[in-house]
Amino acid sequence: MVTPDDVQQLLTLGHEIRSFEVKGPGDLDNKAYCAKVARAAIALGNLRDGGLICIGIDDKRMVDMLPGLSATQLSGWSDFDNVNDALARYADPPVAFHLYPIQLVNGIDVVAIEVAEFEDIPHLCRRDYQDILQKGMMYVRPRGKPESVPVPSPTEMREVLDLAITKGVREFIRRAGVAGVHLTAGTEENEREQFLKEAERAWADPTAVAEQVLLLGHTDVAIQPGPYMRNRVSPANLEEYVLQNVVRLRGWPVPFVETRTPIVRHGEWIGQDIGPGGVPHLESWRACTSGQFLHRRALATDLEESPYLKPHVPNASGAVAVWDVLLYSVEVAEFAARIGTRLECETVTISVALAQIGGRQLISGSPDRELNDNYVVNARTLEAIETLETARLIENPRRVGVQITQQLLRQFGANISDQVLSDWQDQVFGNR
Repeated sequence: MVTPDDVQQLLTLGHEIRSFEVKGPGDLDNKAYCAKVARAAIALGNLRDGGLICIGIDDKRMVDMLPGLSATQLSGWSDFDNVNDALARYADPPVAFHLYPIQLVNGIDVVAIEVAEFEDIPHLCRRDYQDILQKGMMYVRPRGKPESVPVPSPTEMREVLDLAITKGVREFIRRAGVAGVHLTAGTEENEREQFLKEAERAWADPTAVAEQVLLLGHTDVAIQPGPYMRNRVSPANLEEYVLQNVVRLRGWPVPFVETRTPIVRHGEWIGQDIGPGGVPHLESWRACTSGQFLHRRALATDLEESPYLKPHVPNASGAVAVWDVLLYSVEVAEFAARIGTRLECETVTISVALAQIGGRQLISGSPDRELNDNYVVNARTLEAIETLETARLIENPRRVGVQITQQLLRQFGANISDQVLSDWQDQVFGNR
């Protein structure tokens, strides 16, 4: 589900990113304009987790969120059947998508097209249109410059093919699990101490941005592929390792890799510290040659000004929102599943801690959901840990995300059913 806040946050960046493209206003019956939208939809459909097209915003006026759609344009692009027919003329197989007519905070109207990644096989263009589309071409979103173009190099082609292969492997494991055949790998004792020492080295000497994250309520995540192998990933391949596994279930990438800022390299690990930059967002990430991935991110309740993100218990030091913990934990579990698949490791350990939360109240954080009691925790840090055979993690990472969330919420004293949390994440993520 795409909300106005989701679109506004992406527009505030002031530039397109790999999973987000804007198109200035145009009519649905304008064939040239529609072909450009179809090209973007095909490219995003060939991207892991798909992406979002915002109809009605010029790429040079993103921060101003202008100019918007006319009433006629809004009506045309809000009609699912007509939009589906228009896009299906050019995509084979047809692109799966959802439409969201949205009014932004400045009062202008846009339509968000949420494009899903391809289901089984990549999308190809099925017909020519002037110099915009070429029959038989595969369109993608390359990493360097966010644009929808024909496959520019073997790197992008391999990425699409790898995604198709990975989807096939994960579907096979899922079906085997449903049938009661669990594909298990042998396990060894998790050398946790070595992972912890590696993490200490990676987090030593924090930058100003990294220190700012530590001062706020934040999540502290470690994903550890087991058994520990110091040189599982070559230092030269660490950036590729991160980029190929990025999760975009909500449009915003996890982790966020800022392509306009150089990645810092420290021999056995690389990383970035991402400041606000016009968007209420703070995070730091590190990727190590053992395959361990570390991520610290400020809580939404410490960054976003909303009455739904405030505590309502007197003297509470702050709040922790259920939706923030749940959705992020699911994204972390999906990222861990992609790491496990790529590295073909035996086990994956996922550690998610809530830090700097002493005296905080657990709140829903959503206007249409409420908790039935006041839950306040005095501990400064709460931690949840899951160690899973990689095949089990791949089988259903969303379930693992719910399990991690439950470990954290129960330490607040909350007793929310798995089904409620599963329904909640399904409402946001859908079938992505």
